[in-house]
Amino acid sequence: AERLAVVLAQTLDAVSARAIEPAFLALEPVVTTHAIPAHYPLDLIEGMAMDVRDMPYRTIDDTLLYSYHVAGCVGVMMAIIMGARDRTTLDRACDLGIAFQLTNIARDVLADAAVGRVYLPSDWLAEVGVPPSEIGQLQHQDAVHGVTLRLLAEADRYYESAYHGIARLPIRSALAIAAARRVYSDIGNVVREGGASAQSKRAYVGSTRKMLGLARAVLDTVSAHTVGRLTRPAPREGLWTMPA
Repeated sequence: AERLAVVLAQTLDAVSARAIEPAFLALEPVVTTHAIPAHYPLDLIEGMAMDVRDMPYRTIDDTLLYSYHVAGCVGVMMAIIMGARDRTTLDRACDLGIAFQLTNIARDVLADAAVGRVYLPSDWLAEVGVPPSEIGQLQHQDAVHGVTLRLLAEADRYYESAYHGIARLPIRSALAIAAARRVYSDIGNVVREGGASAQSKRAYVGSTRKMLGLARAVLDTVSAHTVGRLTRPAPREGLWTMPA
């Protein structure tokens, strides 16, 4: 908590043009040059605070709120740096950050549980009879994997929504984001393919799959900047939305 208080104070200094520490001196011109609203860096600090407070994640909305604070708001700030300003594009950037974090959670379920952190919604765990404190026990392996797959299905909804923001980014930025979207979502596929027994191994995407993901990202970018600009993007119905 003491370290968090220091980071919060230094972040406030950076967004107020009073930074002293090197990392925050670097943050200051980024925030200023790109006119990043101060609440986005502060939202990221709140994500750290949620971990410090050991916040319980009872519902998927709790998990999505956490995902926004540790990743969704980062996606928004990156989109602003890339030139996006309209709320529609920023919502899609937020969706991609949330998808990334849900994938992280699914990949690291056992590693997180080993240090006392459970980000899977406890009501989902209750539905399959798994107390959060027993996630790592062998008898719950299949049930926990089922909940993990459910979380990955949720992540897929956000990856799909994020696609519709690519058309609104400059072409080089769009390609980079499309590549990250393809490669990172494939981590979820590796988790799925590994099955319950592979949960103790950290999923990663190999070089061949990364190259395939990059090729698909090129196609995604071309599609988004041609057909995507001529058609109405799919609505974000039912997705968590960051505050205005």
